[in-house]
Amino acid sequence: MKNLLKKSTSFFLFIMFSTNAFSQAGTLDQTFGNHGIVINDSFSQAEATSILKDGKILVAGRNLSNDYLLWRFMPDGSHDENFGINGKVSYPTFGNQLRATYDMTLQPDGKILIVGEYYPLIGGVDAGVVRFMPDGKIDSSFGTYGLDTVHINNLNFPGSIIVQEDGKIVVDGVTSNTLGISRTSFLTRFMSNGGLDPSFGNEGIVTTAYDNTIDIVSLVIRPDGKLITGGTMNYNLGNPPYMINSYNADGSVDAGFGNNGRAQYVFGTGGLWNSKMYAMALQPDGKIVCTGTTGKGDAITMGVCRFNADGIVDESFGTNGGSITPYYGEPESRNITLQPDGKILTVGDVQEFINEKNKVLLARYDENGQLDPAFAENGIAGIYVDTIDGADGKFVNVVAENKILVAGTCGCGHTYPTIFFARFNGDNVLAANFKEVKALQETDAITITWQTLNETSTKSFTVERSSNANDYVGINTVPAKGVASNYSYTDKNPLNGTNYYRIRENAANGTNTFSAVVKVVFNDNGIISLYPNPAKNTITVKGLNKNTTAIIRITDMNGREISKQIFTQISSTTINIRALAQGSYFVLVEQNGKVTKLRIVKE
Repeated sequence: MKNLLKKSTSFFLFIMFSTNAFSQAGTLDQTFGNHGIVINDSFSQAEATSILKDGKILVAGRNLSNDYLLWRFMPDGSHDENFGINGKVSYPTFGNQLRATYDMTLQPDGKILIVGEYYPLIGGVDAGVVRFMPDGKIDSSFGTYGLDTVHINNLNFPGSIIVQEDGKIVVDGVTSNTLGISRTSFLTRFMSNGGLDPSFGNEGIVTTAYDNTIDIVSLVIRPDGKLITGGTMNYNLGNPPYMINSYNADGSVDAGFGNNGRAQYVFGTGGLWNSKMYAMALQPDGKIVCTGTTGKGDAITMGVCRFNADGIVDESFGTNGGSITPYYGEPESRNITLQPDGKILTVGDVQEFINEKNKVLLARYDENGQLDPAFAENGIAGIYVDTIDGADGKFVNVVAENKILVAGTCGCGHTYPTIFFARFNGDNVLAANFKEVKALQETDAITITWQTLNETSTKSFTVERSSNANDYVGINTVPAKGVASNYSYTDKNPLNGTNYYRIRENAANGTNTFSAVVKVVFNDNGIISLYPNPAKNTITVKGLNKNTTAIIRITDMNGREISKQIFTQISSTTINIRALAQGSYFVLVEQNGKVTKLRIVKE
């Protein structure tokens, strides 16, 4: 059973702590449902998921009539009887105008936004946004009776939806006048209570034209308010790239990103390759990880690639920026999320050639883009949801107790697809008495703090550090105080680069449990940056190590050196670029044999 509808990368990270026996990461959690799997008699197709702060699971979907549906389940996968009717609410249809949910997101106040297709009575398709209250009631303060729409051309198919910190709502997608040949994408921004935002683009709408047909399926927002859309550029003669676009907060093109706001990654060379991007995730360091399918000819398999924050392909990831993950059959990677330690989780499925059933696939990659051998079987967990029909793995979230929750749609012996959940074990059993763990970089050190709720049987705590999130070494041990307390330790000699920290709780009986992992990227020379970008006359380079020599070169996009300057005993400097022609350039900062490569745009 294949279902290739658009999906979202929206996810909510929620971590709680409890004590259980350790199980290998990537195996089914036998304490959840029936040996790790819950099949709901929901008779709905899952199209988006979110995890609430209390661990409850929201699923947006559709039924045979393509109505907008919203389900809420308890953390154990059972229906939440206090939500709507038997855990379900819907938006009433008028002339079958609302269909096919595409994505869902949560506002900070708990209100729920769903985007999908809206069919006006005059014909065509618009993007329709519906807002529900946290208890599932329709929020009549939004739009018209909880509904607002956007119309650009005859056909307007949404991709994803997000909420900004100021409460404004952004939707992306594709628009055209003829089915199947979309060459224009759109971004639209609504005010917090509906209505297009006139300060964004052209009266609330931004359109981008392409030379080929495109599919836009994913949307993320950076901390600085910039918006990144993702999808596939469908070239006529093979090798369609994964494509991402960056826009400034006002909807204008982010010219300093990629090639004038656009970046692409192509898997493979030679012959006819088939690639399709399904989802992306934004790392804390600003890098963008994308996933989907790729393969030469009919040899379809899973693909993952990564871009740096400036849109340049991150060649340190996988092989030259990408990882191709073969699996028997034709596997598809449909969605992606990140663990707290930076490891990458993707979910999808593969159709068995013999019995034509879909096997759900959950894969985990290290931060460098290689399959994690400590996870499941060589990095991939494959399960059958039931013995009757296949299943589509669509969504993945890190939930309570560091578990991994996969959701999707299966036949499961019914005449219409229904929702399933599968829960997998994570890496470590997390100690029940940890309230929180934090790590903060100071000038030349990293301070780790943690709080406890109970220390009845605890002997001591050990701060452990790792450079790869796998191999940990204890760097300090402190005795437990015996009551709920606050602790702090300063690592005065952190690793130059990525540091992972966790707290090992040492019990009086000799057993150990672990806290969540926290990550800090430490640079003893400071973080090299430059501004403004784009720039007209000068740029300022910051973060230099004043105790060593800095060589700063400017090159064109082909690597040809334009200028070279040497600086000593300074932490920042201003460089004149007035003589440069308009366009993109690289600034290379070399210190102690290490080179930092930044990109600028000369206006």
